[in-house]
Amino acid sequence: MKNALVCFGHTDVVLPLYKNLKLHRVDADLFFCFALNRKSESVIDFEDKEITTGFLPAGKVEEVLTKEIRTYLGDISAVRFFIYHDLKLRSIKNLFLSFKLAEKLRNYDVIHFNGTNGVLPVLIFLLRNKKLVFTIHDIHTHSGERTRYNFAEKLNGYIIRSKYPLIVQNRSDHEDLVRKYANVSEKIKFIPFGVLDIYREFIGAKQGAKPSDLLFFGRISPYKGIECLVTAIAKLKASGIGFKTIIAGNGKICFDTSRFAELNITLINRYIPNSELVGLIMGAKIVLCPYTDATQSGVVMTAFALHKPVIASAVGSFPEVIKDGVTGFLVPPQNTDALAAKIEQLISDKNLLNGMEKNIKGFECHGEYSWQQIAIKMQNLYTSIAG
Repeated sequence: MKNALVCFGHTDVVLPLYKNLKLHRVDADLFFCFALNRKSESVIDFEDKEITTGFLPAGKVEEVLTKEIRTYLGDISAVRFFIYHDLKLRSIKNLFLSFKLAEKLRNYDVIHFNGTNGVLPVLIFLLRNKKLVFTIHDIHTHSGERTRYNFAEKLNGYIIRSKYPLIVQNRSDHEDLVRKYANVSEKIKFIPFGVLDIYREFIGAKQGAKPSDLLFFGRISPYKGIECLVTAIAKLKASGIGFKTIIAGNGKICFDTSRFAELNITLINRYIPNSELVGLIMGAKIVLCPYTDATQSGVVMTAFALHKPVIASAVGSFPEVIKDGVTGFLVPPQNTDALAAKIEQLISDKNLLNGMEKNIKGFECHGEYSWQQIAIKMQNLYTSIAG
């Protein structure tokens, strides 16, 4: 049985999955789909490389994948890059490119689309007679990010109601979908993702650790609750407790920055390269996720890869992956008093902080969040789909 893992984004999740599928002798090829105007996502960034549309030649694939990723995978002979003109649905150029990609994918028994995008409906139509499975990372659009037509949610709704198996990666979404779509509940599977250990490959690469007490990292967006974090820091400052905080990530600033200097907050508002991001995480004592709503836990699983405790709002999948008081703290969303109290408690108790770091080291080795268990579940699903 030959499998294709086709990736639209979330490359830091897909790389560990692919690596562990290969360790379990699953016959799979990995396809990364990018575009001429989108040459970076998560751990993969080739903005400085000259490329053309279609499949990249093997030599160019090796050039696009950094030394760290090549070392992590070991063997990249089954890794492909397919480049679209852009990633829009209404594009004649993309239509012809989708025919080219679909022709290659027809050679596989099971095709696993990981992530969604504007070109996906065309591929679904072209491959409608093949065995398909989908992983959707965000079932619902985050607050403050809804567009006029909300294409992503409409596409998700089609996939949920279709005949194709669906993987969701947090238990709360799974339970909600099974309840809401009882007539197709058998095809909806919960398979999480584990600690994103790919980031460890970037330790010591070019950038050293940048010391801080508190770190927020990731794409800046209204639902991330940065205003709540700033308010909590201001409350601590008013009571005579000061911390060095770094907020790092690309995105439109949606919060007041006028007090940042006074509160000892450093804002790095740009794309953060892998080596720099790892340096920021390693230099921090605590990672913060004060989100107002959430689905997945990519930031948590990145922080855990470098053994950093996380204080997060008790929303989305955070309560599933953060054991309160053991690997971090959970606080009610938008409760700045609770957030400030937990920050002060963890920073001021070195034994508690060290204990959490030790607990995190054991998290990835056991249970349903270990990549070994995840790979076995995925292998069994592929086998059942192929019949």
